[in-house]
Amino acid sequence: MTTTGTGRLTGKVAIVTGGGQGIGAAIALAYAREGARVVVTGRTSSKLEDVAAKAAAGSIVPLEALAGNKAHAERTVAEALSRFGRVDVLVNNAHTFTDHLPLEDPRMEEHCLVDMQSAFIGSLQLMQLCFPHMRDQGGGSVINMGSSYGIRCEPGFLAYAASKEAIRALTRTAAREWGRHKIRVNTVLPSAMSPKALWYLEESKTYDLELAKVSLGVFGTPEDITPTALFLASDESRYVTGQTIGVDGGSTML
Repeated sequence: MTTTGTGRLTGKVAIVTGGGQGIGAAIALAYAREGARVVVTGRTSSKLEDVAAKAAAGSIVPLEALAGNKAHAERTVAEALSRFGRVDVLVNNAHTFTDHLPLEDPRMEEHCLVDMQSAFIGSLQLMQLCFPHMRDQGGGSVINMGSSYGIRCEPGFLAYAASKEAIRALTRTAAREWGRHKIRVNTVLPSAMSPKALWYLEESKTYDLELAKVSLGVFGTPEDITPTALFLASDESRYVTGQTIGVDGGSTML
């Protein structure tokens, strides 16, 4: 893994949610290596502090915050502005992951509400709060995390899939409305092995079945997602907006 950067994001300020581990942590660290200053949020302070400790002093600010909580979203944006004076990049990565549940289960409505609040509403809140600052400074980049599950609609994951498809609609709508302000909005469909994902695949005995769906024949890592997140945060992607970009080894092809 690269430990030094080229300064592609020098001068930029980013907010990365769900950054205490996995994809969020990898993106936050990659941004910091490339010269960005990052506010990283999550549910567990100790994990966030561990991530911050791996970066250059002061480049990552850890902040405990829950996705979908309006007061926490307001505090997150206020922290970025008070510390660094601007917000250039927003990565909506946090998502409460509900367990596998058949469609007919009466608990499904509750699961849908939980997933929509953390993923869709949480992303919407931060986008709305960042918008006036990105607009007034002449642009910015929003990177929303979707999922191939939203397209593939795997059995048992309605709540998760529906919330991720809602995020794709949010992305496209914002790209249409905010393009005139030079605010780019894109969705990434990542696939990277996490402790919970590995547990589920082993518990459900579906490891080999799911791996067979990956064209490249191997599950990704969080570091496999960071090059795309860096591209979308940088000025190199200044003409890319409203897109869904799969970074999942070819398990989904649009």
